[in-house]
Amino acid sequence: MKKLVLFAAFAVLFFSVQAQDSEKKSKKELKAEKKAQQITEIKAIIESKNFVFDASTANPMKGRTVNLTSDYDMTIKNDSVFSYLPYYGVAYSGAAFGGSDSPMIFDSTIEEYTSEATKNGYMVKFKTRKANDVVDCTFHISETGSTSLSVSSMNRQSITYYGDLVKIEDKK
Repeated sequence: MKKLVLFAAFAVLFFSVQAQDSEKKSKKELKAEKKAQQITEIKAIIESKNFVFDASTANPMKGRTVNLTSDYDMTIKNDSVFSYLPYYGVAYSGAAFGGSDSPMIFDSTIEEYTSEATKNGYMVKFKTRKANDVVDCTFHISETGSTSLSVSSMNRQSITYYGDLVKIEDKK
């Protein structure tokens, strides 16, 4: 009788372990599911025209890459852009002498907004006006949200920022 109870306990234990193994997903499957979720999330964010670009580095045309230690971002909300980014570069004209404000800190309306799918993600372009300047912004967004932002201007050297794209609700 003791052997029968012991055998039954081992059988139950063996089958429960087998059931758990069949329900577990491999790391590869979990990673693929997470990436698929990120891809659909990024697509929805871009289509909504409501997102925040969190900058982590700035790469001016001349000079070295600057790691940004503070919270710098550019927010796109429908037809408006709210930029709070540092600028490292040369001004050709239109800069206030002795001014301490970054030319990349502004709130403005968006003109000529376009977004398109590319081979590896998305490209979003728009123009905006700031005082006596026209600013062209181009986002190159990967399927998983890694983003580069190239900003060119009539009055200043171009600059590129690298960071991530996030939902407006997630940004604090």
